[in-house]
Amino acid sequence: MKEGLWIGGGNQFVFKEYSNKLDTNDYYATGDYSSLGIKDYKSTDDTTVWLYPDLNAVYKKGRWAIFSNFGVYAGGGSLSYDEGTSATTLMFLQGAAKMKEAAGQYKLMAQGAAANSDNTSATAYATKAYQYGELATASIKMAQDHSLDVTSITYGIQLGAAYLVTDWLSLSAAYRYTIGTQDMTLKCNDPNFKTINGSNKISYDAAGYGQSMVFGIHAKPPVVPKLDLSLQYQTLSRIEYNVDNVKGNIAQYYDITNDKNFRTDLPAVLNLGAGYHVLDNLYVSTSFNYYFNDFAHQDSILSETDYDNSWEIALGVDYRFCKYVGASIGASYGNQGTTDTSNSTFNPVLDNIVVGGGFEIYPTDQLTVSLSCLYANYFDTDYYLGSKSSSTKTVLSKDVINAGIGVTYHFN
Repeated sequence: MKEGLWIGGGNQFVFKEYSNKLDTNDYYATGDYSSLGIKDYKSTDDTTVWLYPDLNAVYKKGRWAIFSNFGVYAGGGSLSYDEGTSATTLMFLQGAAKMKEAAGQYKLMAQGAAANSDNTSATAYATKAYQYGELATASIKMAQDHSLDVTSITYGIQLGAAYLVTDWLSLSAAYRYTIGTQDMTLKCNDPNFKTINGSNKISYDAAGYGQSMVFGIHAKPPVVPKLDLSLQYQTLSRIEYNVDNVKGNIAQYYDITNDKNFRTDLPAVLNLGAGYHVLDNLYVSTSFNYYFNDFAHQDSILSETDYDNSWEIALGVDYRFCKYVGASIGASYGNQGTTDTSNSTFNPVLDNIVVGGGFEIYPTDQLTVSLSCLYANYFDTDYYLGSKSSSTKTVLSKDVINAGIGVTYHFN
């Protein structure tokens, strides 16, 4: 890299379709969803993400370089399911069953108190029975017809420095500060639900903050001068969210309460890379990423998630046609750490094959403009909400097309 100040920025446009298909023939509690007004359905989110920005700066002088970054490290988009998700549907159905059971128990207690002429207790128990009966009704209405909107963004800033130890070895270290924001809204327009809940929605906001370090090594071994080797390690970023602004009378019965805490960490990551100049204008590279999910909490407000470690491997080719134009193509395979009982209906985590390519245009020696596009093919997977022997199956799938644009300028 030439000396001076380099500033680059860009944006990605994400065209996605996430879906979860509820298999209503497999409801372990009743064996039949239709009696509860639940039919087979496939709930889909196809919200386009128009803003997914990044901004980078590097200043190089002699053997030193100082760099900074602003970007979105996780999430970054909105999800909108007009028919809810299989997970929320089952959550409300199972909640309704528990509330019906509680209503029945309080009714029996009221009858017992009345038989003993304890009218005060009988009235209190009868009131509880009525309240839980109403909550059960509201939960069934929500399960039958509700929508879900979720926004989750984890963004942050990074500041670091690199030093050229020898002519062929450089070391770097950076500090990263992350900010996570989440909000969720569940809506049901049934009049009975509105009356019992106090409004047509259950909603919350949440925010969390994390810190981590990033360490890197870059080597160009003298024995193979055209070879690049790199290693980077990102430490765990522990992000504990605090819930605020909860709305909806029945939210508390689903453990959605103000000041509740839950963790959605960014796991530690090991990145390995290698590249080789086959020709002066032809560069071949490969990379391997390993995510230490075992040591991270990646929960949501509604449930705990236990992901295994995951990994990705990629291969790419860069070719410089002339002074003004270059191109690249690449492909990767990702093996995610999910199991058939540990996943997310909101944002499915699926094994995938990704292919992509792009162009770089160099109008001047100082200016670079890049254009890119990728397609991610995700493999459908069965997800069991509960233990596999006594649970309901939902089928998760998604497709993503991503387009990006970037501009870099070098100030001599």
